[in-house]
Amino acid sequence: MSYFRSTAAGFAANDRPVREGHRPPAHPDVLPNPRHPGQVQTGRVQTGRVQTGPGQPTDLWSGALSRPPAGQQAGQPAPGAGAGSARTLPLTRRYEISYLGADGQITEATRLAPAIASFEEAFSAVARGTVIATAEGSVAVEDLLPGMRVLTAEGREEPVDWIGAMTIYPAAALPGIAATTLTRITAEAFGLGRPAADLVLGPRARLLLRDARVRAVTGGVSAYAPARSFIDGVSIIEVVPAAPVTVYNLVLRQHGSLRAAGLEIESFHPRNTIAALGDPHLAGLFLGLFPHLRGYADFGAPAHPRMSDEEVETALLG
Repeated sequence: MSYFRSTAAGFAANDRPVREGHRPPAHPDVLPNPRHPGQVQTGRVQTGRVQTGPGQPTDLWSGALSRPPAGQQAGQPAPGAGAGSARTLPLTRRYEISYLGADGQITEATRLAPAIASFEEAFSAVARGTVIATAEGSVAVEDLLPGMRVLTAEGREEPVDWIGAMTIYPAAALPGIAATTLTRITAEAFGLGRPAADLVLGPRARLLLRDARVRAVTGGVSAYAPARSFIDGVSIIEVVPAAPVTVYNLVLRQHGSLRAAGLEIESFHPRNTIAALGDPHLAGLFLGLFPHLRGYADFGAPAHPRMSDEEVETALLG
């Protein structure tokens, strides 16, 4: 067994299956008391903290661990670390996951893993309250369960294999860490019924564009673009949450685009995340967030290419 999969297997061994016939409660707006990391709603806290040298890893939401020792800033090497210990103490956060196992049973768990963009992207597409089109009708994202079938912009019904959630807090827990922002798209910002009502998206949300102008960038007429690229301060607004907000993302059986209030939003696909991490231990922690998969290849091929902020500016907004 590879190192990546052995790490993931260690996590999955402690996940808690949901009782048959029991519908778990929706994820709360606020995670349990951040001063008591062991108090979680479901599953078991997996201490997926990255040990990077002398000292202890930093939990972003733990009162006991959130502030580094006097004279040491978060993200700096621990005291006593020599020249060969250039790696820093990472911040960690809680991630809530639920997934469909090979036996068809829903399992829930809580993970503690690095609070870095490549990890958070898997959990931060849409905000609580976003209504997703499913085969059973429109369902709020917090009420979705693994195994339900969503209607994709590609014209398919796709089973939801995995749901991830995390909480965004209104203020930084450590000095020097900026608050995370959301993107509010007001009704009909992109045209009639697009969206049909105001839509709040997470910091890593990407919208599906179908526009001939993207051909120069991607070679096709469709691509995913960061929602934040369209912020204009009028109809598409950057929002700093005043209270904790739970954000979600989904992994579908086959990658595609979620339909939400008249817009199409990319479901999660890691693309080149594993290679970009550049650290086998971090890569193992990342794959451990997806216990239903045997390996990276199980994510399959992405449905559409992606555009960067700069490419959107050049092709569409310039």
